[in-house]
Amino acid sequence: MTPLTHNATATAQPLTEETDRTRRFLRRAGGAALISGPVLIFGGMMACPPQASDSTVDYITSLARDGFLTQLSAMLLHYGLILGALGALAVPGLVRGRKGRWPALLGALATAIGLLNVSGAVRDDWWRMVIGQQFPIDVAARVSDTVDASAFMPLWSGTTLLAFLGLLSLSVALARAGVAGWWLTAVYLAAFVGMMVIPVSLTYVVGTAFALMYLPLAVAGVRTFQRERATV
Repeated sequence: MTPLTHNATATAQPLTEETDRTRRFLRRAGGAALISGPVLIFGGMMACPPQASDSTVDYITSLARDGFLTQLSAMLLHYGLILGALGALAVPGLVRGRKGRWPALLGALATAIGLLNVSGAVRDDWWRMVIGQQFPIDVAARVSDTVDASAFMPLWSGTTLLAFLGLLSLSVALARAGVAGWWLTAVYLAAFVGMMVIPVSLTYVVGTAFALMYLPLAVAGVRTFQRERATV
């Protein structure tokens, strides 16, 4: 071995070790985000002030009734959704081989875009809480409905569907890749249907169903740490 070759090898070894440490850190950070995101989302849903129905009046009334719970719920949901979005980008790393690769990639992108958009939408809870406290409820409801009817609002609120489709795609990807069983997809679909049919007055039941829709992220996070321990 020439001195030049020896020096190149000696330089490459620390770089490789540094790269491995960086990758391990990013994988662990992704796994932590995947687990903590759904946990915070569940906490946010459990902190939601109960509401009598899904009408605008009852929604604003519930937010205005208890400002502490409204703000606590909004903060937990906001950061839970952000962590879930960031963690979703790490899910394709669990898929090895062709099976599930494209559903994982498309699902991660759709989930990240959808959740990041929804995380900003929870700001609505603050201003709806305030107008419910400062104005007559009929005026507050009219303002809320007017905002929701804005021409460009669907470009923001409509991305919620991306998150739902993305989470479904991730569930399918994890099952096809053998990372998780098909039971995960079944649980996700059951939770999605539950969100559609359970009355909003059953606040904690609806909240549980909503949180279960993020179970694919939590399972992916657990699998990420399991693989990390196996490679150590």
